[in-house]
Amino acid sequence: MAISAKHHIPVEWFLARRLRMKPAGGSASPGVIVAVAGIALSFIVMLASIAIVTGFKREITRRVIGFEQQITISPDASYGPERVNGGLRLTDSLSSVITSVVPSAELALVLDQPAVLKTDSDFQGIVLRGYSSGAADSAFIASNLIEGSMLSAIDSVNPLVISSQTASALQIGMGHRLYAHFFVGDNLLTRRLTVTGIYDTHFSEYDRIRAFTSLPLLQNLNKVDSLTGTAVAINGLRPEEIEDATIDLRVALSEYGTSLPTPEFFRIDNVYATGALYFNWLELLDTNVIVILILMACVSGFTLISSLLIIILERVRTIGLLKALGATDMLIRRVFILMAGRIVGLGLIVGNIVGLTVLLLQQSLHIIPLDPESYYLNFVPVHLTLPLVIMLNVAVALISFLLLILPSHMISTLSPSETMRYE
Repeated sequence: MAISAKHHIPVEWFLARRLRMKPAGGSASPGVIVAVAGIALSFIVMLASIAIVTGFKREITRRVIGFEQQITISPDASYGPERVNGGLRLTDSLSSVITSVVPSAELALVLDQPAVLKTDSDFQGIVLRGYSSGAADSAFIASNLIEGSMLSAIDSVNPLVISSQTASALQIGMGHRLYAHFFVGDNLLTRRLTVTGIYDTHFSEYDRIRAFTSLPLLQNLNKVDSLTGTAVAINGLRPEEIEDATIDLRVALSEYGTSLPTPEFFRIDNVYATGALYFNWLELLDTNVIVILILMACVSGFTLISSLLIIILERVRTIGLLKALGATDMLIRRVFILMAGRIVGLGLIVGNIVGLTVLLLQQSLHIIPLDPESYYLNFVPVHLTLPLVIMLNVAVALISFLLLILPSHMISTLSPSETMRYE
């Protein structure tokens, strides 16, 4: 007890600090080195798994929302095709109903028109989209332009913004003029368009079928006014607001539609429905992460338990001496748990330094590439947040402490008389 009084720290802390994790005059044992490396490697893998999957989900979600819109309102086909063919008019009254439910949202009129793009030597089917300001496509496609500009910059020609995939398939580039053929009702109409922009989102499922042109051009083709499109796009909501806003809009628009002199019926979908294929796929990634975390926890736990047993075996005579001096088994167990805790701490320090350095470099420089044909991205995405790093460190430290309790019971089985003769 004199030791504790002199240094003002608990005895077990004092002993754990004075006892080295290596034999006197020697280097750290291979078991300790392996334990530190194992914990560091396991932490790096766990941190990378969470950061990469989070980043992957974030990037894919951003791309799906960019093409699909957060919420889409369209005529309900179940009440007759003539209602759909007539389009949807974004009147002041409809706009007021929508903004009363989602006042912070941005509304945009969207008109989708199937078309066939034809050059002198090739052709390709595509869906042309025209939109007013506020559509998710406008900002999203603008951020992925590799050549040219968005539609607002072109006034004197019929503009066309296509993906690099479409441009490559048709062997065309900026400024190229080509014909677009449209089926409107029973008529085949043709317009000559000029390529004014080329984008590349690396999302091939959408890139190969989606192109953009001016909304007035498509409205003139369909002989509708400036308030008519195929859908109304709603964006600018927080992700957690989308589902509730969808439900509220269904109720509000149902009441609004039935109150009109000629009842109208609306279909309200959100991005989680229109992009369900991708979101279901992303949910499967969570299972993969859980499996990886469990495996890495087992690896680090095994190496940590092994290192504690090695430390105990290397200090058998010290344990016998402490017992002979009257130290309790609980005191000695706490000493060796604290010594093993130093291994955990060192492993976490190494893991944080190496892991964060590599991940931050990848996040900013995109060093590691991906095949966009398989993963929809051309780089490994990383999303790191301070709460994530802190929570993972705390979780690893807590689990490590719990795992050390059981093997420390080995100390209770050691006899002072036998350990003093141990070589």
